[in-house]
Amino acid sequence: MLKKILPYYLIFFAFNAIEGGEIYSLKSTYEIEVVLEGTDQSSIKEGMKRSLSSLLINLSGTSLVLDDKAIKGIINSPEVYISQYKLDTVDEKIVASFIFQGDSLRSYLSENELPLWIAEEPLVLSYFPCREAEYESNYDNELIHCIEMEKDLLNLSKSRNSRITRPLMDLKDIRDLEFLGSISAERFMTKMSKRYGADNWLICLTKDKFGLLMDSPSCFSSENKRPSSLEITFNYLLNEINLKKSLIVDRDVINESQIEVIGIDSFMKLEKVLQTLDSQILIFNISLKELEGNSANFSLSHYGSKVDLKNLLMIHSDFKEIKFKSQDIISYKYTNT
Repeated sequence: MLKKILPYYLIFFAFNAIEGGEIYSLKSTYEIEVVLEGTDQSSIKEGMKRSLSSLLINLSGTSLVLDDKAIKGIINSPEVYISQYKLDTVDEKIVASFIFQGDSLRSYLSENELPLWIAEEPLVLSYFPCREAEYESNYDNELIHCIEMEKDLLNLSKSRNSRITRPLMDLKDIRDLEFLGSISAERFMTKMSKRYGADNWLICLTKDKFGLLMDSPSCFSSENKRPSSLEITFNYLLNEINLKKSLIVDRDVINESQIEVIGIDSFMKLEKVLQTLDSQILIFNISLKELEGNSANFSLSHYGSKVDLKNLLMIHSDFKEIKFKSQDIISYKYTNT
């Protein structure tokens, strides 16, 4: 029976690994669902707090944001940032769906100089050696641990907007495991991550050095080599990954930059470009300077440096930078059809 269950988790891993591509922190609205204890105001308020907490972690990219004094303040008044909510019953459970406005939350983060995570979902290569223990006598017990651990990892990955993949463990991987695994699990995972194009990795062990099954897995990652629980290790890994792709708005630094956007062949597209630029966290004023053919020139007043602005627009799927010899004006092709 257990051997029939495992393939379903492989399917979940495969789907989890290929989904993604949207910049989460730049969305206009966010719908967060939570299970409530009841329909009374106290239970609803608690659901709002939990929803806002999880959303702020993903907007900032770090679970440590909840320790900030400014964040503790807004979590106590979550209704301010909710435009609407609804209650439903799913599998005899009360499920609340809260709609949060992205602009107001991004503004709050920037006003308090807190990070805004501006990258696509990171990919993490995970490996559980217990998956290779099929022929051992206590395999069923170990497989139960493996299945629970995979479920926990998928839930953590979903909650932190990340993607999980795992090595195929083909002949090449098995050969590398036999050669490097006995020497250093870190060296093995580093080599595997290069093969699978994942900069970040996670490995969890279910047995101690004596080969005995542990009560809980011992995990470490590419960012932290000290073994800990799956949840602590994974959250630390995601915090470190996202920190490298986060933006902190410095409102004391104000600049004006000129950009050219081509691919604007209708008034509707011009309106979309203006709306998209206006929604960017760094930009606080936009002026249309020139419109000729399918090209438009804009003057943008923004916080931070010109490099900060370029980095922000670079990760936006609607704009593709066009590099010319002269960089007095930053040029982009508008790709949203």
